[in-house]
Amino acid sequence: MHHSYADTIGELEYPSRAMLRNWWKDYEEFGEVRPEKRTREPKYTDEMRRAAVDYYLEHGRSLARTMRAMGYPRSREYLSKWIDELAPGRRKVRRAGQANRDIPVEVNIEAVAALEARGGTACV
Repeated sequence: MHHSYADTIGELEYPSRAMLRNWWKDYEEFGEVRPEKRTREPKYTDEMRRAAVDYYLEHGRSLARTMRAMGYPRSREYLSKWIDELAPGRRKVRRAGQANRDIPVEVNIEAVAALEARGGTACV
C-alpha cells in the first residue's frame, strides 16, 4: 500500500511531515496513535494561582500591583483568567470609552468645532 505524506498533509492541512511519520510509526507498532510522551508540569501551581488572586482581591484589585508584588505571572491575561476562574465577577473591568458614552453628542460636536476653529495649536 502506498502512503503519501504530502497528500495526507495537504488534505488535513496539518501536521508536519515528521509528526505524521511519528504517528504512522506509532500506529504500525501499537495499533493506535499514543498520546504525547512528554507532558509538562504547569508553570504555576494551584496554590500560587490562589495566592495571586487573594492578593489581588485584598490589595485594591490592581493587576499590575499584584504582578509586581507576587513576581508572577508575566502576563495580565493569565492573572485575569485566574481571577475569573477562582473569583468570578470580582475582577475590575475597565471598558474602553465608557466615560465618553455619558457625554451628549452635542457637547462632543461643540468641542470638535471649537478645536477646529482655534487659530493655534491645541497644546496648552
